[in-house]
Amino acid sequence: MNTIEDQSIAIAGILQCCRLIHQLAYMGKVEHEHALATNIRSLFSFDPKDTADTFGGVHELNLGFETFLKLLSGADRQPSDTEMIRYAVNLINVTKVFLNEPEMVKKVFARLETLKPSLTEHGVDDGLMTDLNQLYRETISNLPVRIVINGEKRFLEEPRVSNQIRSLLLAAIRATVLWRQVGGNRWSLVLRRAKYLDAARKLSIGHA
Repeated sequence: MNTIEDQSIAIAGILQCCRLIHQLAYMGKVEHEHALATNIRSLFSFDPKDTADTFGGVHELNLGFETFLKLLSGADRQPSDTEMIRYAVNLINVTKVFLNEPEMVKKVFARLETLKPSLTEHGVDDGLMTDLNQLYRETISNLPVRIVINGEKRFLEEPRVSNQIRSLLLAAIRATVLWRQVGGNRWSLVLRRAKYLDAARKLSIGHA
């Protein structure tokens, strides 16, 4: 795969998290349980053979590509689309600060290593989400930049929902780190929009 395709896969991973977070914040549940599991599992993909393998294959990112194509085309823009963009921009900022904190990076990686047996034994369950939520609160929440999630207060205050949201935020940061690793940057998103649109279309159609 070329760099644009790799970056498109990583962006689809980011936006899939953002879409799921939006669903949780406004509905108190996700419409795509399988997509949620895909993103959470990517946190434990320590040695993927390629970019797509981080998520278990391009076909696991259908929701992310659907969101990416909608945002790139600019068609029928909804308030939720603006929120997706804001989340993605905030994630880029937070990830940059996070990567400048090597001790925090080490702590997150070490904790994920200790949690992987739980994933292997029990899958993506409420216990794992609770542990990931705690990891987020102990690390990312202490950075000077924050990701503010909008939504229905009654859902945001539900422990199970907040656990899932913070777990997905961790997964989104993981996807943003991946995007940077394969050469992604803000300027390329602006200047090479047509190429991203073409790559996202080919990837989503090829693995529909």
